[in-house]
Amino acid sequence: MGLYLVLKIKVQSPRYLRKAVLIIIIRVGYIGIMINKTNILVIFILFAIGCTTIDIEKSDVITDEAIPTFIHPTSETEIAKMQQPVSVEPVENINPRMSADTVTPSSSTNANNKGIISNQNTGINDSRDRYHDFFGCSGTGTVQFDQSPMRYSDFISIRPYGHLSGAHVTPIDHMYFNPMDRTLGRDAYEVRAIADGVIYYINHRDKSVDSGKDKEREWRVDIAHTCSFHSYFDLLTDLDSTILEEWEISKGEKNLGWEGISVKSGQLIGRIGGQTLDFGVYDYEITLPGFVIPEHYNYERWKLHTVDPFPFFRGDVRETLLSKNLRKVEPLAGKIDHDVDGTLSGNWFELGTNGFDGLTRDNYWKGHVSIVPNHIDPDAWMVAIGDWPNANTSSGADHFIIVDPITAPVNVTKEESIVKYSLSEYTYCHAGDSSNCTKAISSIVPDKQLFATHTRSGGVGVLLVQLIEDRILKLEIFLNRTADEVHSFTAAAKEYER
Repeated sequence: MGLYLVLKIKVQSPRYLRKAVLIIIIRVGYIGIMINKTNILVIFILFAIGCTTIDIEKSDVITDEAIPTFIHPTSETEIAKMQQPVSVEPVENINPRMSADTVTPSSSTNANNKGIISNQNTGINDSRDRYHDFFGCSGTGTVQFDQSPMRYSDFISIRPYGHLSGAHVTPIDHMYFNPMDRTLGRDAYEVRAIADGVIYYINHRDKSVDSGKDKEREWRVDIAHTCSFHSYFDLLTDLDSTILEEWEISKGEKNLGWEGISVKSGQLIGRIGGQTLDFGVYDYEITLPGFVIPEHYNYERWKLHTVDPFPFFRGDVRETLLSKNLRKVEPLAGKIDHDVDGTLSGNWFELGTNGFDGLTRDNYWKGHVSIVPNHIDPDAWMVAIGDWPNANTSSGADHFIIVDPITAPVNVTKEESIVKYSLSEYTYCHAGDSSNCTKAISSIVPDKQLFATHTRSGGVGVLLVQLIEDRILKLEIFLNRTADEVHSFTAAAKEYER
């Protein structure tokens, strides 16, 4: 005897419906039943099990035209020329930080995206998989930003990407908006959405990252303008009450109904005061080439997709933001990916410390080292170390300028012998006026280019480095010593990888 079973199943996603017909053919050929005094034996002999393929109706498929994608305009630096493209696995499970018209940024603007790699979608299913953590998003590609994050009168300057500070031992993947008057205290200034989008992630922080000590609450908000193009705010001292109320229903938990919060361009997101506003833009269709081993940044995958935001702002907004930007040389947005394979330039991680992620989240930066150009003055070179000896900082990390290097780190290879660099405290001076200098640039009106230089009495010691292999660095710090007093490594030297 034969039995045929036909099932029709509808498969539905949040944005569209696909119909599939799954035909399962089960043929039961023989049933034998044996009964005796003590037991019953039922034998099912299954002769054939078959399954057809899924047939998707063409009318339900989203075509390439329905999901437009764009590649950013680009610019180039000397280091970028030396950076070779890297292959990166598709982005998955990007959380945290994971509808608007797609536009192409103006080609007449300065951008920081040259040398970047475009990760174009390979298909609909790939797009779904890549962006499934970005709740509520739709489409891909870039959009135009028509709003400044803050009123122009509320901030004095913008510090670009690439700063080194505290636990940020590697160049920072967000900008800083410096408020006009920090003495006004918390919640003094409004922060608004720069374009339509969906808030897919909200989180709060009650402890200092550097010290681990309790502090007043700060908020972080990530907005998807499309599934692949996002903006980010952090250090908000207050979250708008309507957004907070909606978030508190599920607190971002998908199983409690979280589907993101839609926001409109110019909508109030929160407030800032007494400190800077963190701001960044990330394009998940773009991968920066200047990270030699991208897998070492798995904990912060968005870092690989940091892009220059300026080209995407409407012309008048962009012009004002650039006028307040502290950096006056290309790339104007700064740069965070300085790895040049086979040289000292870029980020390094102590062997056995799990790359950027570190061994514990409490002090993940302890094994970090970066040897990179200054984020305001790229002609100056900086060194940051996560476990600076006898550090007097709350994070235990510190950074200094290299004093007049004979050989720039980007030119040091394994063919070189041991290299010595003198390190010093540093300051910023106005171009053409070496008497007008300060390290506290958050209050400077950015009307001139600044250059970084060592201070006369700021020497802190000597950095001894040697590339043992293209991607293995030997390093040791000698505090309060001069170059003439240091000749070779000791047992305290450590080794680092990319």
